[in-house]
Amino acid sequence: MLQEYYNRKVLFITGCTGFVGKVLLEKTLRCLPNVGCIYVLIRQKKGSSLMERFKREILDSQCFDRLRQIYGGGFEKFIIEKIIPIEGDMLKEGLGMAENDKNIIIENVNIIINCAASVDFNARLDDAIQINVRGPQRFIALAQKIKNLENFIHISTAYVNSDKAGYIEEKIYDPNQENLEQLVSQLLKTPVSILEKNVKDIIGDFPNTYTFTKCIAEKLLVQNRAPNFPLTFVRPSIVGASWKDPTPGWIDSLVASSAIFFFVGLGLIKTLNGDECLIGDQVPVDYVSDFILSVGAYQNGRKEVSVYHCCSSAKNPMTWQLAKEVNALFWTRSPSSQQFSKPNLTFYKNEKIFKIMSKVKNAPSLIYYQVANKIGNKEMKIQAKRLKKIIDRAESINDTFRPFVINEWIFDSSKSNILIKFLSESEKQHFNIDIEKLNWRQYLERFNWGIQKYILKDQTRELNEQSTDVLSQRNQQSYFSDIEWCLNNGQDFKTKTTKEQISLVMNSQRVQSVIKQLVEEKSKKYQQTTLNLEKLHQNIEKQGIDICEVMFANYNMGILRMFAWFITKVFRQIYEKVQINEPALLELQNYDQKTKGPLIFMPTHRSYIDFIMCSYVFFSYKIKCPHIAAAEDFLSMALIPTILRASGAFFLKRKQLEDNILYKAIFYEYVQRILIEECYLEFFIEGTRSRTGKTLNPKFGLLSIVCDAVFDKKIPDATILPITINYEKVLEADTYPYELLGEEKVKESLIRVIKAIKILSSNFGRIHVGFGKMISVKEWSQQQGLESFDNIRDRKKGVETLGYEVAYQLIEEMVVMPTGIVSALLLMNRRGITEDQLIKRFEWVLRQITKRGARTSITNNGQSDVAVRNSIGFLQDLVDKKKKNVFELTLIPKQEYKSILLLSYYRNQLAHIFFSEGIVCCALNGFGHLLSHKEGVSVERLWEESDFLLKLLKREYVIRNRITSKEQMISFIQSMIDKNVLEKVSEKIRVNQQFGEQASQFTCSLIWPLVECYWSTIVYLYQLKRVSDTNTTFELSELITQIQGFAEQMYGEHIMEHYESCSIETIKNAINTYQTMRCININKKDDYDQVSIVFTDQELLEVEAQVKKYLKNNYSKSISNPIDIARSLLDYTIIPKL
Repeated sequence: MLQEYYNRKVLFITGCTGFVGKVLLEKTLRCLPNVGCIYVLIRQKKGSSLMERFKREILDSQCFDRLRQIYGGGFEKFIIEKIIPIEGDMLKEGLGMAENDKNIIIENVNIIINCAASVDFNARLDDAIQINVRGPQRFIALAQKIKNLENFIHISTAYVNSDKAGYIEEKIYDPNQENLEQLVSQLLKTPVSILEKNVKDIIGDFPNTYTFTKCIAEKLLVQNRAPNFPLTFVRPSIVGASWKDPTPGWIDSLVASSAIFFFVGLGLIKTLNGDECLIGDQVPVDYVSDFILSVGAYQNGRKEVSVYHCCSSAKNPMTWQLAKEVNALFWTRSPSSQQFSKPNLTFYKNEKIFKIMSKVKNAPSLIYYQVANKIGNKEMKIQAKRLKKIIDRAESINDTFRPFVINEWIFDSSKSNILIKFLSESEKQHFNIDIEKLNWRQYLERFNWGIQKYILKDQTRELNEQSTDVLSQRNQQSYFSDIEWCLNNGQDFKTKTTKEQISLVMNSQRVQSVIKQLVEEKSKKYQQTTLNLEKLHQNIEKQGIDICEVMFANYNMGILRMFAWFITKVFRQIYEKVQINEPALLELQNYDQKTKGPLIFMPTHRSYIDFIMCSYVFFSYKIKCPHIAAAEDFLSMALIPTILRASGAFFLKRKQLEDNILYKAIFYEYVQRILIEECYLEFFIEGTRSRTGKTLNPKFGLLSIVCDAVFDKKIPDATILPITINYEKVLEADTYPYELLGEEKVKESLIRVIKAIKILSSNFGRIHVGFGKMISVKEWSQQQGLESFDNIRDRKKGVETLGYEVAYQLIEEMVVMPTGIVSALLLMNRRGITEDQLIKRFEWVLRQITKRGARTSITNNGQSDVAVRNSIGFLQDLVDKKKKNVFELTLIPKQEYKSILLLSYYRNQLAHIFFSEGIVCCALNGFGHLLSHKEGVSVERLWEESDFLLKLLKREYVIRNRITSKEQMISFIQSMIDKNVLEKVSEKIRVNQQFGEQASQFTCSLIWPLVECYWSTIVYLYQLKRVSDTNTTFELSELITQIQGFAEQMYGEHIMEHYESCSIETIKNAINTYQTMRCININKKDDYDQVSIVFTDQELLEVEAQVKKYLKNNYSKSISNPIDIARSLLDYTIIPKL
């Protein structure tokens, strides 16, 4: 609609050097490029020509940066074709335009948009009349001569009726007011001194000369209008920084609320006379520009006078309290380098109290001013004068803005609904005129960010358009704010009582069938009598009820709210931010459970905090908190299980699920009851916390129960939502190294929780919570062609593919944190790296991650040094710092096992991004330096070696697009050539000599520790085969422990370079891989897994020789062959009989 209407239309716009005019001009050029041309009226200033002012104040503005980026070198040509500046002056008769220019306008213009006005609220009355009244009158006089004029749009203000109270309609009140022209003429003839003295009496109930003169202008334009002249008034309220266009947060002047935000943010305004609970009507500047263009198209052919409110108070109100909260939180968390003091604004309704408190808060500055002027030196006097000027300016702004915070107006905006319907769906994507979709918290944060970036010119953090900090969603200065938040958030819903749930589950067909089966089995075994059978049945039912009482959740919103309050306090103490993708959460608020079934949340699992974090985020957004499948770790803790059950947690014992058919039946039935009762469900597809930082292979138990409920039509559908929770520093990560080295997991207890209070003084940085794409179980099954839901094999296949799809999404939605990049670089440079080098390489890795389509929590915007230093602070216990001199700081990863394993843990969050490249580079380097870096290797040979390595390490990472054929490898090598990692010379592949060395070394550094672990495992198996009898078997758990001890010994002897190669998890993967290769067999015997070595000594040596090629030491120029040393070490080591 808009494109068609504005096609080849000629526009005449005034006020393009102003805030609204610039944005309107930019939006027209960018989104309506087929417009014929745009005449812009510009007043020539002394000392600069028309074109100089046009270029300096309009084209050179950052407002047009997006257009510059789109058109590149053709930007100026495009502008010259579309914009024609015309010299003129609204203050002069005939608009100060040349006759020739007037004739061009009269002959060609179709639409006039008058944005010109004085927005100085306290402008001298005669000056305000000249620009705001006489200017538009002169303009409409010219407009009524235009031959093909379709609309005259006058940009007024919603406050033209601010002399009235309450609800303001979209109309002109008393348009035929008499003697207005005489009043204006008389005021212009009155001496300025008399006007200034009587201005308050003249403007009456209007808050300032701006609103007074804008009101007169509207009425006079209507009275001066010729019959059938198309006149439209657009009335914005207080116009603020941009929401999205031309870029989020854009602003170039301080007027009205922006001036308040500015001075409050710098700590220069501490008090305001007003009521913070009142609605403050504000609109983003791009909302105004989009609204104007939409009105222009809709009004085509309409000859009546029309009025449109471009406001927020009626449809999406914002209070000054919210603005205060967001402002304080933003400037506290992102203080300006020019900040005078900490932001802390207080509203006072009572004017007398306000004046007293203002004097109290300004007293120290005023005392300093007096002292400095009497006894201070020259520098003190200058500072005192500057300070007094700032205080006077702040007081002036306070007085100017006072009417808007002591009064409240609700502006009718019903006509905007007509405009919204008028736009096509595609146009709604580009022209945002639905104020109800504006998220105030996010917008106000952008508003303040824009002030910091564009007004103060501070170096700001990158603005994440989709991201919101959950911890900053309320005022921390109010003592009761968190209590109010807990009472007002969360979604109340009722579930059946525990007693009712137990009754339903225990009487279900599935559970009763299992009880009957157990009674029959035990009666046959013990030959029970009928009487004893009844008792046996009762005993088994009692066992079932006991299981239920331990397992089931006991939802209680009262306890949940208390828990949310407590968690808020803890999270705010230990985390800097909890960033979430807010649009995804807002979408969840409108989720239709009746047709789509229950939501199934599947987060990544890196910490015990994960499930608490999910519920906390949902609670914050009034989304129903889920029932959570929790491990038994917390059951032994006093009080904690009660709180968790009340928050939706139900407990499962994995061992019982495997061995106890009654437990399994109860668990299955209970989960299905949760789904049938329309409760949301949350569980970890990985099954357990990842101690390595990698995403684990999916477990299918709970997922299969959900799918069964859909397939058996117990619920209409189920919608899965993958969630990633990314930590800068993981709360309990310090315990993971012990578990990776085979030590028994420390049991959780209330005492451990109490002892953990000391963490409240620690900083664990930021958390990023991301959301994947929703997956409908029913739609997924149909897409996979699994129509026969009764087929068990099809069900199993569908569940497995679905499980992996969730895992793939979790990986693809992961956000790499700076600690991950820093850890990777520290482990790549184990002998040390200077801070300057680390920052440069950090920026390089950041670029590489972005190139590969992965996500990071920061962008390369010049703040890498801050991110690196913050990361070093989080990792300080793992790193030694040494100074060669005053200026050069060297960072060296500590060589103790805990430090290396923890750095490896953080590094693994990015390893999957470079896994396939690392495999290729590792395989290429296995050919030796001469071939890999100079002569090159054929694609055929590189594929053979890479294929072996890919198969060897396939268990290490869950990756969607694995390379499984030569054709895929050729395509992948080409992508590495495009990234300047590799290059092709005479049909052979080698490391890119100019750019590839750093990439090759970095990606290999992610693979070498894995290869080293697999190599040490095969070496141990080889030596074990040599010293053991042919038919000897070894208990699997003991074998893994022995291999881990052997790897540690080789590391201690400097045969192995990477301590993370001693990890139990990687050794387990190696054992499973060698079983797949049929080097070994694993069989169950007497409840234990027993390992037998199948390969001969020679076959094991061949595997060892193949793996050895990819070791780092094979590539480096080491003196000794590691395998010979390892064999020698083994010969002198007593291998225990396993």
